[in-house]
Amino acid sequence: MRRLLPLLLHILLAAHCAAQVHIDRPIILTAPDTSQRMVTGLARADAADALITLGDARSGFYHWAQASGTGPNINLTVDPVATAYVNGLGVRFLPTAPAAGVVTFNVDGLGPKPVYRSDGLRLTVGQVQPGSIVEAIYADSAFFLQGRAPAACPTGFLPVNTSFCLMRNDTLNMSIYNATNWCYSRGARLCSWDEYISACTAVQGQLEGMFDDWEWIDGTADHTHTAVQAGRYACRSERSWGALEDDNNYARVRCCYSLR
Repeated sequence: MRRLLPLLLHILLAAHCAAQVHIDRPIILTAPDTSQRMVTGLARADAADALITLGDARSGFYHWAQASGTGPNINLTVDPVATAYVNGLGVRFLPTAPAAGVVTFNVDGLGPKPVYRSDGLRLTVGQVQPGSIVEAIYADSAFFLQGRAPAACPTGFLPVNTSFCLMRNDTLNMSIYNATNWCYSRGARLCSWDEYISACTAVQGQLEGMFDDWEWIDGTADHTHTAVQAGRYACRSERSWGALEDDNNYARVRCCYSLR
């Protein structure tokens, strides 16, 4: 009985005590049974120098974020909390709303950062939308989406050739400055004169709202404060018109979208 008391005491102490052990040498696990050569019960890392388990590393837990916010301003929350933007910071999330053009990510309240495609251009329609996982890497003050931009025309655009698409219908009536921004905010741009002529000639029968009003194109004229409008009476209709912000200097907007 006396021999059993020390053993029972040892068992009781082991069952109810815990400690943090610090060692200054490598730990070498040599048990013949592979199931015993492991460290178990590790909590998920919550510090920059904490140990990450293989399972958590494989699962991508530390890169998964919860999204909130509306429109192009997306708030992301990660666990553990990000304390700074550093090169290589990766995030994955499911969007709650579609976003394109000028989009920002704000991770854990660190402040909004611009988001670009992998080629450095603004986000295009369809890249950020509910139901599709978005993955981005932070580098040099901005986030860059991983993977290529969509290879097909966005909804509402028609393919003209392998290089670009044209918006099917003309849209709002506005100044050249607002028209430029309107297309840009959708991941598109105003068409050049060559693109407009090419598209009008190739897919005219599929376009809507053609030849019922002037449309802005990406061009300026040899006159003070003027830009170029096209498409009023035929594909090659063209005129110079005032670029100053004024109701009399409005025209329709029909954007182009680059495929490469």
